[in-house]
Amino acid sequence: MVNSFKLRFNSLDSTFIFAVVFTLLLSVGVTWLMISYLFSEIIQGILYPYSIYPIIVSSTADILMIPGCIVLWLGSFIGVFDILLKLFKKPIYEKIKMKLGLAVGVMLVVSIVTLIANYVTWQIAARANGYTQCASGSKLLVGSKTSSVWSKEEYLCYDYNVDRLLPTGIHEQVLEVAEYLNRD
Repeated sequence: MVNSFKLRFNSLDSTFIFAVVFTLLLSVGVTWLMISYLFSEIIQGILYPYSIYPIIVSSTADILMIPGCIVLWLGSFIGVFDILLKLFKKPIYEKIKMKLGLAVGVMLVVSIVTLIANYVTWQIAARANGYTQCASGSKLLVGSKTSSVWSKEEYLCYDYNVDRLLPTGIHEQVLEVAEYLNRD
């Protein structure tokens, strides 16, 4: 029995084990980043249309961070259970791997549905609260493929100082723009 376990352990691909360990560490790092910084950005971004800020930013990619993090964890667990299956040859590990694979598929569908629902509802809410999207010729966030700027006043879309204060569109920059405009 011990020799059989040693043979199975020795037959494991070290590159695969390294990849699983790396993915687990990456999952921990991404989760820490999400909790410490990105989660509040995502929530704030969802709530922007209901705010009183003169300039708000819509970022379609941010909403995918949560399901993406879940898919990363599920993929890590699939790797762990694959290693356990090769080591212990228990059918329960194969069943768990199959269910985790199904969960990855479900999360990918949830990601697409979430992205579409957020995109549509965010724009409806922003328009209902008096925001209009800055035209493509505006100065703000030029070159951004996943973010767009919305404003209550069209002239702000072409304001040099607003452009200077809003280089990437994170929440702190939105607050700086609001503070700058309230001073004038």
